[in-house]
Amino acid sequence: MKRFIALIITFVVILTCFTACKKGVPVDSVTDFAGEAIAVVTKEDGGLIRDDSGNVVVYVTDADGNGIKGDKGELVTKAQAVEHAIVMGTRIEMPDYAINIPDGWSNSKSYEDLHIKKDGTEDLISISAMRNEKLADVEADNNEMFNLFPGDAKTNKTVKVAGKDALLTSAFTSVNGTGVYLGFITFSHQGVVYRCMLTSDRDLAGEIDNIIAIINTIEFVH
Repeated sequence: MKRFIALIITFVVILTCFTACKKGVPVDSVTDFAGEAIAVVTKEDGGLIRDDSGNVVVYVTDADGNGIKGDKGELVTKAQAVEHAIVMGTRIEMPDYAINIPDGWSNSKSYEDLHIKKDGTEDLISISAMRNEKLADVEADNNEMFNLFPGDAKTNKTVKVAGKDALLTSAFTSVNGTGVYLGFITFSHQGVVYRCMLTSDRDLAGEIDNIIAIINTIEFVH
């Protein structure tokens, strides 16, 4: 339960680590604040190419960041596990899924979980893929969280997300004159529980359809 409370208080502020490739090598690279990057192989739509296990395909580079060529002159590639968020412009690739950042929203330091924030607001969508959890247990934890939430008004309803039945639980209150909104949209796909946490300083009840439309663009790896 403590980890769920901590999730509301603070989010992970580290970006994933990769190394950059030298100019002139026909590869795409993803770089973090540490200056490390991987040379990723992308599809025409900008998404990453993955193998059947969900590993990302990357170019093999030497110590100077130059692509290594094979016997036939082709750039050598290898599969590399996706352990944390890979942010590529307006696209975020996660171990189990990917999503395109919609217009008017920006990445908000995604790492273990995906975080996107609506520009000019405090509206935040955070998506957690929980491989080792049961849907009923996560929903029970969500309800326990609302037992600590100030105020009595709470909404529970079933919505459709990514073709799945999802439970939306939400509430809005004001604390010392500041609005506090908390919502969870929770569903399961291929044995993985997805919990989408919604937070803001304003009531997002009227924005739920737009938020669901964003989550509906999720692309599952499996």
